[in-house]
Amino acid sequence: MAQVYGTLPQQSLGADGPRVSRIALGCMGLSGTWDPSAVGEENIRRAIAAFEAALEVGINFFDHADIYGGGSCESVFKECLKAVPGSREKIVIATKCGIRSGFYNLTRSYILEALGKSLYRLGVEYIDLYQLHRPDPLAHPAETARALNELLRQGRIRAVGVSNYYPEQIRSLQEYLDAPIRSNQISISLMRLEPIYEGWELGGMGVGDGTLDQCMAMRMTPLAYSPLAGGKLARPPADSDSPRLKAVYSEMVKQAQKYNCTPTQIALAWLLRHPSGIIPIVGSVNPDHIREAAGAVNVNLSREDWYALWTASWGRRVP
Repeated sequence: MAQVYGTLPQQSLGADGPRVSRIALGCMGLSGTWDPSAVGEENIRRAIAAFEAALEVGINFFDHADIYGGGSCESVFKECLKAVPGSREKIVIATKCGIRSGFYNLTRSYILEALGKSLYRLGVEYIDLYQLHRPDPLAHPAETARALNELLRQGRIRAVGVSNYYPEQIRSLQEYLDAPIRSNQISISLMRLEPIYEGWELGGMGVGDGTLDQCMAMRMTPLAYSPLAGGKLARPPADSDSPRLKAVYSEMVKQAQKYNCTPTQIALAWLLRHPSGIIPIVGSVNPDHIREAAGAVNVNLSREDWYALWTASWGRRVP
């Protein structure tokens, strides 16, 4: 089929990185299986349909990891690129490394090995954004940075990002890197508020970690995985769900009626409204869900409504 590229709003990745869509497609479930040997024609067909739907609405940012689907998600994405000739030059591909079975590994030798395997599975010559999946306490940041600096000089990666890093871990790594860290991929949603604060106790939910403040100070882009709280915000709560989730969803429904959109779009719009430039990573292979997520960019929450959602989750009034 002839491919139409949509016009979703874009922003820079980091201070002056590539232009990426305000919504990204998470590819953890792209192959539909965690067993690479189980991938068949139907898996590939569904993946291509999801890829085409993303392109049609204007999503140009695709987030992978070497462990997703046991490597099969990267391999299936290669088939997506083949199905839409010329698409590689129009998109930004991100992937991650560092998680092994039962441990983490961010040594120089492993990073170089992992990058080579991802390039092969994806069928590309470079990665636009190469991310460290989780911090490795046994790898000195100087060694990790050495590998990334080599890959940057070789042109095999274009930019560096991290995932699940806290502020001091980022500062430590940046000390040894020759290029700025462009992004930090974190879990943030209406059900996980910790990245918004620093030092605030959240009524039994944990203590704020200051991640978004650091992103703004260092001009990094926050990438939000699980923006719908693992799907909990994408459907009405069950009787057994927590009072907190029920309160948040009730406010989402109220605002969806006001803004003439869906509750899912309200949850995503809440992230998009933050001044740090959060990019929600939506993990779906359902074309209708992808289109719905993209529609969140058209919802501009008022300050009052943003805080109403915040306080519904926090469980207390603004002091």
